[in-house]
Amino acid sequence: MKLRITGRHMDVTSALRRYLETRFDRLDRYELKVGIVQVVLSVEKLQHKAEAVCVVHGKRVQAKTSTREMYATIDALVDRIDGQLRKLKERLVSHKPAKATRVRSVRALAAEWQEVPAFKVERRAVPVLSLAEAHDRFSGHSEAFLLFANVETGNLHMLQRGVGGRVLVIEPFAEGRRGHSFPGAGE
Repeated sequence: MKLRITGRHMDVTSALRRYLETRFDRLDRYELKVGIVQVVLSVEKLQHKAEAVCVVHGKRVQAKTSTREMYATIDALVDRIDGQLRKLKERLVSHKPAKATRVRSVRALAAEWQEVPAFKVERRAVPVLSLAEAHDRFSGHSEAFLLFANVETGNLHMLQRGVGGRVLVIEPFAEGRRGHSFPGAGE
């Protein structure tokens, strides 16, 4: 960690510089990569002010303090920066045990995919019927479904046996990703 110390309306003595360096040395215990810490010391009337700014892992860390004595101000400043760095370190270090991720090679995945049987595609002609004709044909059979093209609309429809012998008419439509319907679908 490198300190860049500047003074406003005051001279930064070598004793003050050494004190700052020894106090900021305790922040090395967090083992964070802190580059340059910009420390500005100033005096206004009876108030001694100090502020520090640095960047750690892309996060800006800054603190300001003010007391009637410069050494007490530096102590308070280091305490505030210390608290911020502690919180940052706790966020970076995960306290939860890592889940064991299963890593498989591309060859192993390809071998698994080849073992899975492919779907068999069977093409069948769909009868073109009116709703009344489809109902008559469906009630004469014991099948659970009847798929047909509606004469009036040209869309595919399906009849399904419901609870208690009721016949349900299902009008499927294509729905796109994120709930967007395709043009002309669902009309």
